[in-house]
Amino acid sequence: MSKDKYNLFTDKQLVEACISGDHLAWKALINRYKGLIFSIPFKYGLSKSDAEDIFQDVCLLLVEKLGWLRDSSKISSWLITTTSRECWKLLRRRERRSPSPDELPPRWELPLEVVEALEREQRIREALALLSPRCQKLIYYLFFRPGKKLSHQRIAKILGVKKGSIAKLRSRCLRKLKKIWQEMSHFTD
Repeated sequence: MSKDKYNLFTDKQLVEACISGDHLAWKALINRYKGLIFSIPFKYGLSKSDAEDIFQDVCLLLVEKLGWLRDSSKISSWLITTTSRECWKLLRRRERRSPSPDELPPRWELPLEVVEALEREQRIREALALLSPRCQKLIYYLFFRPGKKLSHQRIAKILGVKKGSIAKLRSRCLRKLKKIWQEMSHFTD
């Protein structure tokens, strides 16, 4: 099976494939959620190096707990909670104290609005992954690329298209993204 076909799998299907030993499913699962896992340490004000360490820790915990997740369709919530806990533990260790389970403050998690924003960002990443590579690149260069905004001429050169076609291509790609988003929203409601 092509690795791109895993993009069409639900979380539950991916988890089941991972549990059955499918290494391509595991790669797809990690790829689907790496942006989410990496974004959380930054919400806590941690460094890139800390985020990388937490990413590895969370992936190890995921391997250990994957078969025990009660509802694999809610893996994003589990990852948000687990990653938040790992961030909190790191911050506590830095205070030279080792946290015990009963030391967890009543509301150690990220605020609800941050969790909802993280989940929304994750759904956007998943929707973008279902676009063609050309649409993914175009949307990245137009909306997500950090730093100085690129001109349409530069983007056209990168994509190997005419400058005048960028507006039409953008419109087509955004329509496709909107359709994917609506279909995804239909399944999550």
